[in-house]
Amino acid sequence: MVHLPPKLFSPKRFVSLLGIVACCAALPAQAQLPTELSFQAPPVGSPGNREAGSGRSDTCVALTEQAGLTAIVPETNVGLTTQAAPQLFAYIPTNNAAFAELRLLKESTGEDVYVSQVSMPPASTPGFANHASALSLTLPGSVDLEPGENYLWALMLVCNADNRAEDIVVTAVVQRADDAYLDTLSPEVSKQLSDLDQASASEKLTIYSSAGLWQDLLAQLSTLVAADPATYAPVWSDLLTSQGLGAIADAPLYDGKLSPVTP
Repeated sequence: MVHLPPKLFSPKRFVSLLGIVACCAALPAQAQLPTELSFQAPPVGSPGNREAGSGRSDTCVALTEQAGLTAIVPETNVGLTTQAAPQLFAYIPTNNAAFAELRLLKESTGEDVYVSQVSMPPASTPGFANHASALSLTLPGSVDLEPGENYLWALMLVCNADNRAEDIVVTAVVQRADDAYLDTLSPEVSKQLSDLDQASASEKLTIYSSAGLWQDLLAQLSTLVAADPATYAPVWSDLLTSQGLGAIADAPLYDGKLSPVTP
């Protein structure tokens, strides 16, 4: 129960059925939400390298930290969204990488959809350039995910620009929900999604959770954390912990700027 107060990269392509994962939360009276918030993970998943673990070189990442490079996705390794250009989230440890790179590919064809370098927060740790944080990565409007298609995304810490085999890599899947998926939702949840514009910012958390829309849930929650960290940072922490990401649940959020890489 989540208590609320108040390729170098060629990932394997598999899809497997997984069970529904649920987590619940009690919300503060002022939020005017139901007493429980549950994230319903869709019963599909994709094997991937969600957690990179320790780095390959002590000059690239701080090996004393509890977690390595990590894609912030559910245990299913698939994040659903309603957005054509959603936000992606990943944790980076304190590191001294030359740069970070984000790559998005269409799973069915393997073609690159978007490639960019990613800005990272400066570190205060001697000997390292970039600070540990949970990166928010907002894809640009030029990206237009096709509903129902799997898109593989990878975040790479480039430790040695002259030898990309030394990259530290995590991979995950993002999918824009199609009508076939949305039709599986209950009439109540479907109605809430159709009336989303009338919902408050905090009420959208319940709606996205019930609909299994992980990327939209994180995007909305990250906005609330920035506006009211005392109330919503614990919500963020508990949500990540419920998905086996407790080691990175309290990392500070950082808006990672994307700079497109031209072929």
